[in-house]
Amino acid sequence: MFRYLGAIPTISDAEIAEARRIEERGKRAAKMGQRQAFTIGQPVKVTEGPGAGLSGKVVKDGDGKFVLVAFAGINMKIGAWLLGTDEVHSAPIAA
Repeated sequence: MFRYLGAIPTISDAEIAEARRIEERGKRAAKMGQRQAFTIGQPVKVTEGPGAGLSGKVVKDGDGKFVLVAFAGINMKIGAWLLGTDEVHSAPIAA
């Protein structure tokens, strides 16, 4: 807790909500800037956005920002940052 001019400042819910929106926008912008490579035929799943949960296969890997994915026979160009895989990435475990 802190004091400002001898009083404890109050912060409204609206101010906190706006700060959270700004933080989320920053996280999303950082994620969108990341490039991700996929292989043709690789199974992928949409992890965010309105298509979250959709599964498909990579038809054509683009420039790392966008990928052409077949969802139940319908090809759709989608941002690579929206996609995830079921692959397990192993990392050394610290003792």
